[in-house]
Amino acid sequence: MQPVDYIIICLYLAGVLTVGAVFRKKQGRPDDFFLAGRSMHWFPIGLSIMVTAFSAINYTAFSGEVFSHGLYVALSLPVFILVAFPVIRVVMPLYHRLGVCSAYEYLEKRFDVRVRALASGLFILWRVFWMATALYVPAKVLALLTGLNVNGLILLSGAVVTAYTAAGGLKAVMWTDVFQFFVLAGGLLAGIAMAAAQVPDGVAGIFRTGAAGGLLKPFYPFDPEVLSWDPRIRITLWSSWIGTFVAFMSRYSVDQVVVQRYFSARTLRNAQVGFHLNYMAAIFSLLLLAVMGFAMYAHAVHSGILGTRGDQPIAYFVHFIRSLPPGATGLIVAGLMAATMSSLDSGINSCCAAFVTDFYNRFSRNGAPADIRLNRRLTMVFGTIATLAALSVGRLGSIFEIANKIINGLGSPLLAIFILGVFSKTANSRGMLAGGLMGAAWSAYVSFFVKDIALHYYAVVNLIGTLAVCYGASLLENQLQGGPSPRQLSWTWRALRQTEIVANREDKI
Repeated sequence: MQPVDYIIICLYLAGVLTVGAVFRKKQGRPDDFFLAGRSMHWFPIGLSIMVTAFSAINYTAFSGEVFSHGLYVALSLPVFILVAFPVIRVVMPLYHRLGVCSAYEYLEKRFDVRVRALASGLFILWRVFWMATALYVPAKVLALLTGLNVNGLILLSGAVVTAYTAAGGLKAVMWTDVFQFFVLAGGLLAGIAMAAAQVPDGVAGIFRTGAAGGLLKPFYPFDPEVLSWDPRIRITLWSSWIGTFVAFMSRYSVDQVVVQRYFSARTLRNAQVGFHLNYMAAIFSLLLLAVMGFAMYAHAVHSGILGTRGDQPIAYFVHFIRSLPPGATGLIVAGLMAATMSSLDSGINSCCAAFVTDFYNRFSRNGAPADIRLNRRLTMVFGTIATLAALSVGRLGSIFEIANKIINGLGSPLLAIFILGVFSKTANSRGMLAGGLMGAAWSAYVSFFVKDIALHYYAVVNLIGTLAVCYGASLLENQLQGGPSPRQLSWTWRALRQTEIVANREDKI
């Protein structure tokens, strides 16, 4: 990289640290650190949701998948729209009615405090894996670009993110996310534009070269296997839709990292409009990444390096970035760092919020809630844990496999507990406690040791297994106790109906 590239990266880092410093002075009540004063508008909510879920894993894995296998990975894009219906109509109204800081406070109302603590603990464990992965991926790319040590880059990136997250709280995180979205999208557009300038016939040449290499599959030439129900095929239409739907329901319904954005909204309507912006921005960004995959392939073909870097897309990604003019490389690296930091800062703040709300405040002997200074210290702790965990991520497989097995697959136990809590009269606290623990163990086993199923099905298998053990344990408990009580389920649906009435009033104002 050239000096101008390092200048761009330094300016980006200075920008995010400045945002944290600005919002450090605007922290009033302790819950402002986690809820941004419940004052956020739909625009920062939508973009923050998008870039929070859009980590550096997407940045490299999506384009790498297109480069290596074609457009199979794009089969899942319609699911962003499909999942919006249950999230907007059921999930958001329920949370809005509760007025909570942690998604898992609902589980204490529905079951008891033990189930709440279990779910919150599972979330924190899941998110630590996720943050470690999101931190490892860009560090590996930057190490290849600069020749610096991977572990040193992990420690440096983790320290910067932890610093501005501890300083500014959720409001700093969300407005930084807005800034990072434009850095991310700008870097992608710059990279594609520069790649088009290097290829004969520009953008048309990029797509023509990719089509000749089979990157338009499964659409052209059509691959009949894409319609197969065989669960052993790597990616099919059904595995993409079903598996991604389950993974997205986990992400947008029970993941504190995402739902904390709903809690920060000034009204339910703001949260719902923000969700629409989220999926539109996500689809736009993923389409840009797909084009980036085509650009990487065209560059590899026209530069004569195709087949010389093994089967690792990340090596071609690095070569592609190095070929760009000074300045463009810095923009793409800044975009990669933006994708990283937007995920890591949100994960740190949300893990801290879950711990403080579900454990410290709930079980504190003196009954005093955590103050802002304690929140900042805990933020430093979770940032340190995630940074240290990132040092071991490289042993777990390829980037795309890590994303689907760990990040998507381990969210299913939480989704199972919420599904039974909202829709089943049979579910009870002891059944959820025992079944949740067994379901988490089942999900860990499937994610780490089962290798002969489609990547998207890990989330589905983990969900079905957890639902089965939770429901079975609840049935057994009900038989021992003489039958279920419908009181808690009726409370859930009464809360939803009351929230719908309030939302309708808000819309008329």
